[in-house]
Amino acid sequence: MSLNYAFSFSVFLLALVILNIYFFYTLNTIDRKSPKFNVPNLRFDLTSSVFKDIYEYLNYLPSQYKNKNSKFIKIQKSLVSSFNSSKNDNPASVWDETDKWISNQSLFPHENGVGGKILHALQSSQIALVDNALKGTQLKLLLLIEGKQKVYFKPKRYNLDHVIKGNIYAGFDRHNSEVFAYYLAMVLNFKWIAPSVIRYIHLDKDIVPVATSGLRRTMVKNDNGALCIYGKCFYCKVNETVCPDSKGQVEGAAILFLDKTFKVYKSPWRRSYSSKKMEWETDNDFCTKVRGTLSTKRLLNLIDVAIFDFLIQNGDRHRYEVYKEQIILLDNGKGLGNPLVDELDILAPLYQCCIMASSTWQHLEIISGGSLTETVKILSSFQGHKLATEEHFRAVERRLLKIYATVQYCIGRYGSSKVFKSGF
Repeated sequence: MSLNYAFSFSVFLLALVILNIYFFYTLNTIDRKSPKFNVPNLRFDLTSSVFKDIYEYLNYLPSQYKNKNSKFIKIQKSLVSSFNSSKNDNPASVWDETDKWISNQSLFPHENGVGGKILHALQSSQIALVDNALKGTQLKLLLLIEGKQKVYFKPKRYNLDHVIKGNIYAGFDRHNSEVFAYYLAMVLNFKWIAPSVIRYIHLDKDIVPVATSGLRRTMVKNDNGALCIYGKCFYCKVNETVCPDSKGQVEGAAILFLDKTFKVYKSPWRRSYSSKKMEWETDNDFCTKVRGTLSTKRLLNLIDVAIFDFLIQNGDRHRYEVYKEQIILLDNGKGLGNPLVDELDILAPLYQCCIMASSTWQHLEIISGGSLTETVKILSSFQGHKLATEEHFRAVERRLLKIYATVQYCIGRYGSSKVFKSGF
């Protein structure tokens, strides 16, 4: 009896020690004032358990991920300095600077105020020629502006507060998502993206006089007698036109045309665009197969892109373009659809592979506590346009917390030394 008693007492002491360790860990890691995140209704498939684990980590995130980090102040000041210098007496002269730009860190120069000058030139340069941009699934125009620079123009289809319901890739492209994505990429330090800005174009004054015959053939008058454009593209229809507002203007995103040769690849995590499930949606060991076909550098790049897409909820990146061995963030118009929905499977490359570039993680850690969207607002204010509703800004911050939780999930499974990769 004494032996059994001693054994039972030892087990009791061990349990008591474990409970105390857990208690003190909880006190030091949980922000007790923060609300609980409820796990959404999930399908009972292989992914469900992963999502539940990530939401569990979300509820126990250390407070440092919910507060501002003073290390970001210097970076924010640098970004503000670069984009708060849009005044330029000769907008076309900025293209001389970009033509000479050679770098393995970014597509275009951003330092010394060049970033703001590029956006000012996109927004204000005189238009010399307008044509249909034939490539793509949706209406966009190709502009030739002074300085012989080409620009894509994606017209406005929805008001900012319009909510896109349905599939993650539903609806027309959102012009504001293209511009929001550009500023977001700057804050995230993802410099492989084409500059983009909101621009207003007067249809009768700016487009009609310099329109090609091909563009003119895709113009029709609406019931009010206003000239509208339906364009020429894969999904363009004569009954889905873009018409000017009461001032005769069309609002849209002016996106710098990248006159470069890209290598195009299918994304391993592409969607089927039907009820059919892709392999990555049913196999949580899918990354093991991907590792056998892609370099670690490319895989880390895809994970960066997944993080970027998750923040704006762009679930339409079925392929990706590569320049100088870097993925270019093109076609970001499917973001900002529904601020109430967070499709966590956009992060599949992260939670299935559970690796991340150390430099990416270090930067993500310092844009916490609202600094990310605060900086997007500041930078976009220099061009004088609101890019999203407050609901969308709050949604981006909410999704950033979920990215932190996903990384914590990976650390919990494999340890920091296996998750973070240096030298890439």
